[in-house]
Amino acid sequence: MRPALLIVDAQEDFLRSSNLQPARGALCGAIAQLLQAFRDARLPVVHVWTTIRHDDERMPHWRTHQDPRCREGTPGHQPPEALRPLPGERVIHKQFFSAFSSDPLAPALRNLGVDTLVLSGVLLRSCIRTTAMDAYPRGFTVWIADGAVGDDDPVHAAVTRRYLADRVARFADVDTVCREITPAPAASAKQPEVPTTRLASVLGVPVRPPDDTTGAVVHVAPGNRGHPLWQVPLGGRREVAAAAQAAHNALADWQRTPLRQREIFCETLADAIQADAEGWARRIAMDTGKPIRDARLETGFAVDLVRSAIRFARMPEVASSGTGWRARRCPLGVVAVITPWNNPLAIPLGKIVPALLHGNAVVWKPAIPGAGIAAAAHQLLAECGLPPSVVTVVQGDRTTAEQLFEDPCVAAVTLTGSAAAGDTAHVACARRRIPLQAELGGNNAAIVWEDADPADAARQIARGAFGSAGQRCTANRRTIVAAGVADAFLDALRAATRELAWGDPMDEATVVGPVISARAQQRITAEITRARAAGAETWSPVDSVAGTPGNGWYVPPTLVWSAAPGSEIVQEETFGPVLVVQPARDWDEALALCNGVRQGLVAALFSGSPEIQQRFLDGAHAGLLKLNASTAGAGADAPFGGWKDSVIGPPEHGVADVEFYTRWQTLYGLQP
Repeated sequence: MRPALLIVDAQEDFLRSSNLQPARGALCGAIAQLLQAFRDARLPVVHVWTTIRHDDERMPHWRTHQDPRCREGTPGHQPPEALRPLPGERVIHKQFFSAFSSDPLAPALRNLGVDTLVLSGVLLRSCIRTTAMDAYPRGFTVWIADGAVGDDDPVHAAVTRRYLADRVARFADVDTVCREITPAPAASAKQPEVPTTRLASVLGVPVRPPDDTTGAVVHVAPGNRGHPLWQVPLGGRREVAAAAQAAHNALADWQRTPLRQREIFCETLADAIQADAEGWARRIAMDTGKPIRDARLETGFAVDLVRSAIRFARMPEVASSGTGWRARRCPLGVVAVITPWNNPLAIPLGKIVPALLHGNAVVWKPAIPGAGIAAAAHQLLAECGLPPSVVTVVQGDRTTAEQLFEDPCVAAVTLTGSAAAGDTAHVACARRRIPLQAELGGNNAAIVWEDADPADAARQIARGAFGSAGQRCTANRRTIVAAGVADAFLDALRAATRELAWGDPMDEATVVGPVISARAQQRITAEITRARAAGAETWSPVDSVAGTPGNGWYVPPTLVWSAAPGSEIVQEETFGPVLVVQPARDWDEALALCNGVRQGLVAALFSGSPEIQQRFLDGAHAGLLKLNASTAGAGADAPFGGWKDSVIGPPEHGVADVEFYTRWQTLYGLQP
């Protein structure tokens, strides 16, 4: 393989789009990582720029809309400094979408002996797509670097991704691409064996992992980066199809099982988890780096979710009837359950148990760092009496999940994950016209108003922002504080942050543990660095990552202020121990800042004023609203779901479960 990197249209005029996903900073960082890897490996790099020298060279639709972009010699025509070509790197100028619309590109690549193209840049739905399509008939193998291609129409981009992945291109994340192009290191001493989790569980029997585990992902303990825990061979179409078919085959018998028997199974499950609560908490803390005190809370929350689902399943069915007809609710069928690593027990059980109680079967695809918990939980389901294959598990990555969305046995999808995962699921489910429930995270704000106790608010917000290293969807990401009390609040917030113990997740005192991986540490640190470069001020109890405790993937709790409302650090969910502080001159500005992001999961207010509380309840655009409490956390028996970009479909839990896990059916001609 002789690869070349093509950086397509990574120019300021394209990068300044306000809706670009990934955001400009993250996208440029990913492209820069690729660029450095290719340079280090002494592999060809080609910069492809749209270049307009005269008005009549603009594409017809640009002329129609008077679009002035990419005029040669303007700042918008140039890439950012970090992506500019070095001497000797080729620059190809194009006028239309495809890089191959410029005559010199294909011969130049052939002269360099290139047979594989790695594409990065913008826009996936147009310029990246057409370049990939034009490379294909010319005989090039095409890779597209996930995370290093951006678009300002994420749903259209998700459609494009699926189309290209089925026909033309291999999608791989930036780390994978960098590993593939890096020369193999010299042989070293034999490494200790790493246990392999089940690839999939079908009919209660593990599918044998492949002998060649080069496709396996090794999971390292976040609190001890020198300690591999286990590896996961990635499930492919065969494993997905087997798991889905097995669940489908088990469905009819499970639907005939009386509700009381389903309840007994779930009650047994709750009792079993509660009986070994400490064992589950320790496993969660080890696998995810969640502090043991929070891991215990998760285990308790998991039990509460199971018991709550049982209570709501017992409620009388909401049905209607009229002259000659009656309506009832029926199960969906096989439900694909896609779960994250940050709550590897509670979130899955909060989806799987109501699905089962309402008569569905399940195929469960956990996130890779949660694979160990998933294997243990699946074994527990069988021990508690669940019939074989009513719940099957398939381990894998994003591609595995995408294959599960497309499987004809799957009748619905419930997902907790990133916005990108939600867009991919949305496209697949819309194409197949099956229900989707997706919880897609939050960029949650707490407003601290003039009459609030700054010390109390600071203590609650600091714990809500930095507990579990900020790796939960309800974590406090932003604090909006009345300008008149901003200085006092910031002082109190610094003091409250200093008081939070951080370090070993197994230590009883720890509040702030490690982040999940080296990649997460690098990503969060890069976001803080970009915020500083953009003019924001930051503060942390230690000077750098080097000052953090232990041998884990730690990021110091960090406060950020003086950031522009439209900046990346404000607009994007960091999913780490970072808290943005924004002063507000008056209530209208405070509410505008609170609502001024795409997401809308949780919002909170610290104030004792009934008038301000009512204005907050009337004006905050989020699915969960809290008074005088941090945004972090939620109840097991209350509906859980956001607004705006935080959600697709109905909420989870409580009375909301029946909305998703069943559907209406109207019966005619029944005898009275």
